[in-house]
Amino acid sequence: MNDKDSKKQLPTCLQQAGIENGVFSSSSLELREVPGTTVVRLHSLGNSEQLKTAVDEAGIELLQQTGQSSGQDPVVLCLRPKEYLLFSEQLEPEQLIEQLEPLIDPTETSLFNNSDGLGTFRLSGPGAPWLLSKLSGLDFTVGTEQGQHCTRTRMAHAAVVINYHQTGNDDSPFVFDLLFDRSLAKYIWDLLTASANHADDLVSAFGNAA
Repeated sequence: MNDKDSKKQLPTCLQQAGIENGVFSSSSLELREVPGTTVVRLHSLGNSEQLKTAVDEAGIELLQQTGQSSGQDPVVLCLRPKEYLLFSEQLEPEQLIEQLEPLIDPTETSLFNNSDGLGTFRLSGPGAPWLLSKLSGLDFTVGTEQGQHCTRTRMAHAAVVINYHQTGNDDSPFVFDLLFDRSLAKYIWDLLTASANHADDLVSAFGNAA
């Protein structure tokens, strides 16, 4: 049995919290847990242009502006200048780190595997931006017009990184991926599912946000 097969047999964030069904849907949205995702944090104190040029050799684009997001797999989220999250559903953490380690200066730039400490929920459907707007201080109904991007916010005091992106080719629908501390999985799941009916009502009253 290889490491990837072993990972698939480990309990997911929700399963560890006593929730076996990691899929929820209402009339306007779908929420699902995405288990086994890879999240690598890249943080540098060096020159941003030199870092970008070096990482380009691995085919990974480091955008410079906070809130920018690029790529499909891996997806690169710019949390702030010279700090990124690399998110993948296909690559193992070791694969990403092995690609990048030879290209960076370890005295200036660090790579951390955050995969085991974070959970991922995927929210889709016309009610998704209404729901996220209700639970945070940001207007996600306007954000859908910006194309792929990411942000950090709080939902009922819980810190969440949200990435708005396409999961497949350029014709696939956009989704919201929520990345959060693994220990908060049940809290955030309950928060989202309990508020879903309000998002349904907003879609019914005002239509799709996009």
